[in-house]
Amino acid sequence: MTQHTNIARLQSGAAMVEFIVIAIFVLVPLYLATQALGKFADVRNGATVGARYSAWERTVWSEDTSSDFYKNNKPNQKTAAQIHNEMLVRVLNDRSAAFKYKSTDKGATTFANGIDPMWQDTAAKDLLDDPANVTLAASYATPSTDLMAKALSFFSALSVPGVSLSLFPPVPTNTMAVTTVNLNKVGAKSEVYQRLWNKSSGLPDDWKGLDFTVTGAVQSNTWSANAHEGTTNMVKATVPTAGGLGTLLSGAGILILGTWDITLAPRLDIGKIEVDVTPPDRLK
Repeated sequence: MTQHTNIARLQSGAAMVEFIVIAIFVLVPLYLATQALGKFADVRNGATVGARYSAWERTVWSEDTSSDFYKNNKPNQKTAAQIHNEMLVRVLNDRSAAFKYKSTDKGATTFANGIDPMWQDTAAKDLLDDPANVTLAASYATPSTDLMAKALSFFSALSVPGVSLSLFPPVPTNTMAVTTVNLNKVGAKSEVYQRLWNKSSGLPDDWKGLDFTVTGAVQSNTWSANAHEGTTNMVKATVPTAGGLGTLLSGAGILILGTWDITLAPRLDIGKIEVDVTPPDRLK
């Protein structure tokens, strides 16, 4: 009976040693690797949100510096670099912290609102701590055959002799914004991941972090990046009486109508432009 008990104890002790060895070399690394995969999945989601945010912003803010559309909409400008800076503090931020969007966000060069705690390894080391490792490439996609652009160019080329008038307002034809967000060397400085990923583990190279690249695109053929002032200027460009000619005709009309019915004269305003404005109560 004593001999069987000793054997059972030896077997139990051997099993415990085996479990500890397996836990150290298999289970613990597996746990850390599983946790890392979850964190990196969240980082990729952050890159996706950043690409979508940047593409959307490119459709409501203009950066075209060569067209008449740009000239009319200068108040509604935001460069790709400014959108990139906003992304640093508005998208890749600590989502558990309360903060407000500010106009100065477009000048930010750091993670002013912090990085989400999810983006840390088990030693609380930030996986992304250098803003220089976040890049943004932005462009406007133009189809090889753009019938709308050709039609607009045709109407824009038509003019009335002696009158500064375009038969169609200057509108943008590049209506698909494309942005690519790169998060480079994510977790490269993490000592935890450096120990998990090394040459001795049979992996191809030492740990240098992961790169994430996500491209977002938004087609905006039903709206354009124009402000209230820009819309007014665009309409004025197509209405010949919106300038001095309208004032002259209105003055002549007032003189004529005034001799017939004085009450009609104040109502005459040839070439007057009123752009629709969203009522304040709709913005609440």
